Amino acid sequence: MKTNNLLLVALGGLALASCGKSGPRKTPGGIEFIVPKEGKGDKLKEGDTIVVHFSSYLNDSLMMSSREQAPTGMPLVLQKTQNKYDLMDGFAMLTEGDSAVFLLPVDSMPQMPPMAKKGDVMKVAFVVETKYSSAKQNQKDEKEIAEYIKKNNLNTRKSPKGVYIAETVVGTGAQAKAGDEVSVNYTGKLLDGTKFDSNTDSTLRPGMPLEPLKFNVGEGRVIPGWDDALAQLKVGSKATIVIPSALAYGLNGSGPFIKPNSILVFDVELLDVKPAAAAPVAPAPSK
Repeated sequence: MKTNNLLLVALGGLALASCGKSGPRKTPGGIEFIVPKEGKGDKLKEGDTIVVHFSSYLNDSLMMSSREQAPTGMPLVLQKTQNKYDLMDGFAMLTEGDSAVFLLPVDSMPQMPPMAKKGDVMKVAFVVETKYSSAKQNQKDEKEIAEYIKKNNLNTRKSPKGVYIAETVVGTGAQAKAGDEVSVNYTGKLLDGTKFDSNTDSTLRPGMPLEPLKFNVGEGRVIPGWDDALAQLKVGSKATIVIPSALAYGLNGSGPFIKPNSILVFDVELLDVKPAAAAPVAPAPSK
């Protein structure tokens, strides 16, 4: 546990400002909260996906801050409240862009937090960064992908689900079907050219063996954009595939390099396709 004076001063100042404007509020479950900063976006409702930052305090000590683990924010789906401490009914009273501080006396909580004692107060501060819209994100992705394709002079076709494929070498071998095992070499990068993974570049995998990636197409073992794109290629094909964020890691991102809503680019080579194992034949019914 640590104290962050700057955060506490800011939080206290915002709280005073809020009380001067609209005063404390209460969720339907009776949890008191304040809104230090009011946003100008849409009102939140059950079913919305929002991106938030949060910090939790025990009295005047900072316990946790999401900005340390997720600097760009954390996705949160607003669901029907299960108990008053999940704060879902409180979020339904907020709007996009709001900052809110929920005040939880530990004496009233089902379980006392570690290091707390009677009379202490937990403060949970949220900043509702934005409300996620898949339609807006798809539109943004399409614009950025079009710019990338033009800048890199790629001759692409679009897969059924929306992956852009530019074949540099057209294969003549077998084409994978759902369930087939494919063997692939690849290098993954962001739109700005930053490489984040490869099974052909030892500098990205120091000390690890470089060997083809094998997986069964259409079984969800890779991101959706890979399942879709690899099924469009034949053995011997080399291609650049550009995957919209919704068919990659979406709102969650992955690891330190792939931020939420990242469009991904892969240079791939389809080395081999092995047909799916035949389904066992059911025995004939006995007479």
